[in-house]
Amino acid sequence: MMENAVEQAIENIHLKSKGPLSVVDCPVTINFHPDRFTKQNEPLLLAIAKTGYLQSQFETGTSNGGLTAYAGGERWLWEQRVFDGAYDNAANALRPKYGALNFRKYEFGASPRFGSAYFQLKPHVFSRTTFCYPDSYFEPEDFAVFSHVQSLINKANVASEDLLDDYIEAHIHGEISLKNDIECVVLDPIYRGTEIEFQANALDVPVKWHQGFSLSIEAMQQYPNYRGQQFIELAKKFVENGKVNAKIVGEAVTKLGYDDQDIKKVWHYLARFGYQS
Repeated sequence: MMENAVEQAIENIHLKSKGPLSVVDCPVTINFHPDRFTKQNEPLLLAIAKTGYLQSQFETGTSNGGLTAYAGGERWLWEQRVFDGAYDNAANALRPKYGALNFRKYEFGASPRFGSAYFQLKPHVFSRTTFCYPDSYFEPEDFAVFSHVQSLINKANVASEDLLDDYIEAHIHGEISLKNDIECVVLDPIYRGTEIEFQANALDVPVKWHQGFSLSIEAMQQYPNYRGQQFIELAKKFVENGKVNAKIVGEAVTKLGYDDQDIKKVWHYLARFGYQS
C-alpha cells in the first residue's frame, strides 16, 4: 500500500504536465555539502555509506535550505498540496528527495546553491522523478513528469533567474540506493587527499571531480548587495590568503562554530561568483 503513494504522487503530477512528449538527455543531480555532520554528529558521507541510501529531511532532520519537514510544516504542506495528499499517510522513506535537472550541463551540478558536491543519478531513476519550475520555495505552478520536462526547460530558457536559482527542481520519489541508483559522486578538488575523499570512497560509487570553487574577498567586494556587506565582513574573519573556498566555508561551520545560516550566505557568494571555468 505504501508503494502506491509513490505511484499516486507521480500520476498526480502527470495529470498536471503540459506540452508534447519529449526526450531529454541530461542528468538529475543532488547538490550537497560533503563536509557537514548529521544531527548525531556523524560525518555526513559516512552516515550515507552506513545506511546505503540518500534520505530526505523528513528522515534526517537536516537540510541545506529551510527545515520545515514535519507534519504541518511548510514542506509537509507543500508536498500535500502538490502531490494531492499522496504522502499524507506514507512512510517518510518514500517521500521525495530533492535535486535538480542539469539541463545546462553544469560541471558543478544543477543547483550549487545547495553545496559544492553532488550525486548524479542513473537514468532509470527518471521514471520516478517529477519536476517543477521554479524552485518549490517560489510556489511554482508548472510541473512535469520526465516525459514532459521539455516544457519546463523552455520556460527556464527564457527566464532571467540568478545563476543560483537557474535550475529545474527534481523530486525523486521512493528510496535512492547508492548501489542501484547513483552514477557517481562529484567533489570539489579542494578535498583531494582529505578525510572527505576517504569518506567518499567509502560510498563505493565512482568519485569524480569538478574544477573547484574559489573566490577572493576583493571579488566579493564587487557585489556588496548580492547577499549583503555583512556577509563579506564575515568571510574576512576566516579567509585564507585572501580567498575562500568550499573547505574554508565548511570549516567555518564545523570547526569555528559560526552560524550555519550566516555561512550559507557566504557560500552563496562563492557558488555564484567563484566557479573556476
